[in-house]
Amino acid sequence: MVLFSGGYFLAFPTDRKITSFKILHSHSYTKCSRSLNLAFAFHRKVGPTCIIVSDNIKNYGAVGAEMKAGERDQLRPHRQLQTDLAHERQFSHSTPLLWSSSTAFSDSRVSSESGLRVAYQGIRGANAELAAEEAFPNCEKIAYQHFHATFEAVESRGADRAIIPIENSIAGSIHGNYDLLLRHNLHVTGEHLLVVSHCLLANHGVELQDLNTLLSHPQALAQCEKTMRKLGLVGEAASNTAVAAKQVAEQKLRDKGALATSSAAQIYGLNILAPDMQDDSNNVTRFLVLAREPLSPSTDRLFKTSIVFSLKDGPAVLSDAHSVFTSNQIELLKIESRPLKNQPLQASKNNNETIGCFNYLFYVDVEASMADPITQLALTHLKELSTFLRVLGCYPMDKSRVYHI
Repeated sequence: MVLFSGGYFLAFPTDRKITSFKILHSHSYTKCSRSLNLAFAFHRKVGPTCIIVSDNIKNYGAVGAEMKAGERDQLRPHRQLQTDLAHERQFSHSTPLLWSSSTAFSDSRVSSESGLRVAYQGIRGANAELAAEEAFPNCEKIAYQHFHATFEAVESRGADRAIIPIENSIAGSIHGNYDLLLRHNLHVTGEHLLVVSHCLLANHGVELQDLNTLLSHPQALAQCEKTMRKLGLVGEAASNTAVAAKQVAEQKLRDKGALATSSAAQIYGLNILAPDMQDDSNNVTRFLVLAREPLSPSTDRLFKTSIVFSLKDGPAVLSDAHSVFTSNQIELLKIESRPLKNQPLQASKNNNETIGCFNYLFYVDVEASMADPITQLALTHLKELSTFLRVLGCYPMDKSRVYHI
């Protein structure tokens, strides 16, 4: 077993029970009660082995003094990636989490795992339910009213996975879910691309000219904005597309319709007045799969790594952060900024004049696997520029829809 600790890789026989570890560089474990110390351990002979995540140095004890002579010299130094989540998280773990190469690998798009309980936001007939069915065909789907409840369900073991929308090709990012990724300590273990088709639903006997309002989730309304305007219809927000359909049906509304799925029309007994209401026929929503434990990465297929960080010198040095990836030939797929809530403003110098600017958290997706030492090196360099860095997950890219749109 190879274990990362304080800037070194420590090698232990795999048949020996490890009960304690020494902190070789105690200065790098400052503010331990407020931070997660996250390191991905790799050895050139054995490949990916384990990740230790801990926010309590009391989990580490006496030295691995039993190492054979010369063993340590064979191990290359590696800097620690340290995460300070105190400004966003309101809880901490009392025990470390272990990510080892024995962690079961699962493809989020087509899973062979049967009987998984998958949490989603909405009710029957929602797009998230369809995403759960496609990603995990044999799963037990559990509906929750709010997105934060799906996170909490996985954390409390009420569900094994959560599947949440994170961005749409027409309406853009779902910012609230980015905030939830940071607030909760779950791992992104997969993504799923869902082709979304919104139908205009109404009660039987209602014609298009009878309607003046369409109920739906704000994202769905944004995806159909131009089409609605042409029809002279206005939108009214609902918590979910399927909830909107259910409301129209239960209240027997005659002047309001819903934007929802065709399955919602069937479930709630509504008529489809118009299919494909979205402004662009290539309407795709990207969902993330969340779990309590991370996946063990590999290099035998395309992987995506999602991280979040804030910069010591604010957004002025964002170009330096970008060069960390480009200089290592790592493709930057997406960058999303969110204001740092507890420290919204930061002093910045411009032409020798000190001005105030927003301080941001940056959410970044890169085409890279944590099993690749180059990715490790890039994140090490990024940590030097950052006040805070967290790896949200490393997971296989879903390429299933790329050639079918």
